Amino acid sequence: MIDLPLNDDLYDLLRDLLRNRLGLHFPPHRRTDMAHAMTLVAHEHGFTDLNRLYTALIAGGPIWDAAIRRLTIGETYFFRNGAQFLALRERILPDLLAQRAGARSLRFWSAGCASGEEPYSLAMTLADTLPAESGWQMSVLGTDLNPEFLERARQAIYGQWSFRETTEEQRMRFFSPEGGRWRLRPEIRRTVMFNRINLASDEYPALTNGTMAMDVIFCRNVLIYFDEATIRAVAKRLYAALAPGGWLVIGHAEPNARIFYDFETVNAPGTVLYRKPANAPLFTVSMPSPFIPLRSPAAPLPLPTSPRHATTLIPQPHPIPSPLPPPPDPLVAARVATNAGDWKRATELINQALIITPMRAAAHFIRGQIYEHVGQVNEAIAAYRRSLYIDPAFVMGNLAIADMWRREGQIIEARRGYRSALRLLDQLAPATLVPESDGTSAVELRAYINSQMKLLGD
Repeated sequence: MIDLPLNDDLYDLLRDLLRNRLGLHFPPHRRTDMAHAMTLVAHEHGFTDLNRLYTALIAGGPIWDAAIRRLTIGETYFFRNGAQFLALRERILPDLLAQRAGARSLRFWSAGCASGEEPYSLAMTLADTLPAESGWQMSVLGTDLNPEFLERARQAIYGQWSFRETTEEQRMRFFSPEGGRWRLRPEIRRTVMFNRINLASDEYPALTNGTMAMDVIFCRNVLIYFDEATIRAVAKRLYAALAPGGWLVIGHAEPNARIFYDFETVNAPGTVLYRKPANAPLFTVSMPSPFIPLRSPAAPLPLPTSPRHATTLIPQPHPIPSPLPPPPDPLVAARVATNAGDWKRATELINQALIITPMRAAAHFIRGQIYEHVGQVNEAIAAYRRSLYIDPAFVMGNLAIADMWRREGQIIEARRGYRSALRLLDQLAPATLVPESDGTSAVELRAYINSQMKLLGD
């Protein structure tokens, strides 16, 4: 089949469309690749020239998905790049098991998972390292842009070519033969969830798609298809998606360490790893989350005993002075300090807020967040309970305490808290912004809670 003509102007238009929507980079030396893929899409959908195809692509829909299928590569296999899986077993997991011993919970993300071999390889590695009776909660998220890949991943049936770095013992342990192919066993499939995410977009990290507070992110052989500006933006978002002390694993052909300067670089046999500093704040001001735990040591500070600034009264030239603005609300400032990871300042401000208004549910909620950050689990739970005593309809208090129970392995209590939060959310319109959720809507929180309950087997 001969490729359809692609003139310079149309090349520029298609190149910019693919870069802006997908982050895919087609410089001049890849022009023929783009022309061939677009020709295939055109023939599949009855177009005889690429100008008409371009117009249809702008509108999106099924033809846009068809273009994605032709432009993305799904070539992968189980345990690809054995050096990185060895580093996962011998370097990353021992570090995380020590860090997360209190929470006993691990969250993995395979970004650009194609047909699912990578996230399932992560799940099998976790099953080897932490058997079910260990008491650890584990989840793996697999995401890709290509809906066809995701459907194949959910089916979890693979041919011989996917096992070219898999031992016979692993295949017999984790798979069952089925019609000349192999189906992954249900106990592994249950630990992996799949979602469609465009890594070039700003849709992550977010509660709604489960991409916050990750412990490990595998993003291999994806960034090579992006231009440098997109790569830098993706690197920033992946950094934000990791919990402090979390790990990023990229492909050997990916950009050098200058792109990942926010991370600590860790050398391992046959590979280079990137680690988010353990003392990094979990959230930036622009991407706060009100209830996922933070893990860096600190201690609450006592309330300052003297004001920071003295007030000097100055005679006014006018007989009637202008009214003074109301004093700033320390709770608002405490939120900002908490989201920025300024725990010393946040502690000072929340203590002030509770002296001024001790019966304010939101203030006890923020204090609970701070206690979580410093690892004071009992104090955090007590603070969240106080917020619910003051306001039994406080959604975020229910959700925060449910999350803590889940991480502590108290499954019955966690389910009870999640269900209470859902009952409260059912009383709200879907688009309602939930108080103290940093702008999260009721429908988004429902989706988050349902994803957590699914991990609990509900």
